[in-house]
Amino acid sequence: MSTMQHAEQPGGHGNLVSESEPADGRAARSHRSRRAIVDAMRALHAEGDLRPTAPRVAERAGVSLRTVWQQFADMETLLVEANRRDDEIVRSLMERIDPDQPLAVRIALFTGQRARILEQMTPTWRAARLSEPFSQELTRHKARTLGIAKRDLETVFAAELTELAGTKRQQLLDGLHAISIWSFWESLRTELNLDQGQAGELLRATFTALLAEAGFA
Repeated sequence: MSTMQHAEQPGGHGNLVSESEPADGRAARSHRSRRAIVDAMRALHAEGDLRPTAPRVAERAGVSLRTVWQQFADMETLLVEANRRDDEIVRSLMERIDPDQPLAVRIALFTGQRARILEQMTPTWRAARLSEPFSQELTRHKARTLGIAKRDLETVFAAELTELAGTKRQQLLDGLHAISIWSFWESLRTELNLDQGQAGELLRATFTALLAEAGFA
């Protein structure tokens, strides 16, 4: 569930599918199969199948079921790698926000960028949420990405946060963090039934209000 300006170093089970294809023919075929399986899992998530079976993933990827099990020890390992693939995509969507820009500009850039990322990453994160209670690796991944997201927030709004101390600083940081992570976005989209534009505008307005309440208009 990462929304970071800093690259996350993947960890946990399996080997992350790199963007570059190996030169060796057999290794290249294995790489393509592995990537096809991960992409198939993510495509099924996007269609609403949050817990696809291995045969469905194999069918979508155009590989045999045996190939799925050759590439991944179990479905949890595959889901972990789908989350890592999302991390790659997040990094490709991120643009550095200059912390020296005016506050209103930073708010607009930060909330707009985060809204786009949260929306795009929603299918896999919905699937991960179902499996997190049963997966230590997914739980660790969530903790890492939330930590990175908070550090990103601290970087962009360092000028304001450094003017506060103690409880006031922590309350502002926690409030801004709470409304800019995926669980809040999901509630806007599914519980309040806002469309993407409405949800993005509410995120920006709430962000602005919290900073104004803290004395930063």
